[in-house]
Amino acid sequence: MKIALTVGHSRLINGSYTSADGREYGGCIEYKWCKNFSKQLAAQLKKNGHSVDTIICPEKKFTSSKQEKPHKLEIINSGNYDLVVELHLNAASPSANGCEVLYISDKGKRYASAIQNQLAGIFRDRGIVKRNDLYMLNKTTPPAILIETFFCTNKNDYKKAKGLTKRRKIAKLIAAGIQKAK
Repeated sequence: MKIALTVGHSRLINGSYTSADGREYGGCIEYKWCKNFSKQLAAQLKKNGHSVDTIICPEKKFTSSKQEKPHKLEIINSGNYDLVVELHLNAASPSANGCEVLYISDKGKRYASAIQNQLAGIFRDRGIVKRNDLYMLNKTTPPAILIETFFCTNKNDYKKAKGLTKRRKIAKLIAAGIQKAK
């Protein structure tokens, strides 16, 4: 399969991030973790025989998060992809925890379910969620899923995902879910 792997959010021209920052609660910055993690996930997907293009918004170029949408959609919708996987982390109160995968299409639901089943071995299973209000799910030509891997505002969730070894393990689980849903 040809997969578009996208990193949610961006780093703006002023240096700020458009994503959640859980450091105050013992967690991490969503954008930074997802950007680092995209390398492990892309490597694992390629190891499984997929073609992968990682799409990250250019850093310190945009002045607003509104510029992320057209940048990503132009690449995705002209790229002849079979699947779009957008990486995110959830954020809420420090007690909120777990993983969930968002989808809109029937095909997306199949991938979301298979990935969620894999991630639930590490993080609390929050289930899959159908969302029709997210541009990455409803404006892409190929089927898309959005993975909320864990809560960046939860110290215990972050401990399960901190460091290269743990990121590699999570990448293997997501890649295995994609293989099962193919």
